[in-house]
Amino acid sequence: IGSTKISTPDYKPLKRDTEYQKRSKRKKFRRRAAIEPVIGHLKTDFRMAQNYLSGATSPQINAFLAATGWNLKEMMKQLKNEVELLLFYIFNPVLTRFFLKKKLS
Repeated sequence: IGSTKISTPDYKPLKRDTEYQKRSKRKKFRRRAAIEPVIGHLKTDFRMAQNYLSGATSPQINAFLAATGWNLKEMMKQLKNEVELLLFYIFNPVLTRFFLKKKLS
């Protein structure tokens, strides 16, 4: 597409590729494979499948809002885990004393 080079994962590497080229291609395709599920979740869970805004910058705003929603969801998960850990330490004094002694010594 124009000057953009499109690379697809082939079943066999090219014979002329060096080991470095093979590793870098493999790394790039694995990174892409890791991003695809995130984009799928953004499209289904965060209403990014259809753009409901109008204007020239609306796709950027839509993507920014979806990414913000994703980040807030991740922060809420982390906060929930920290609160659970805090409550565990508060309501289990025996383990709290054990961990405090271990940290101090």
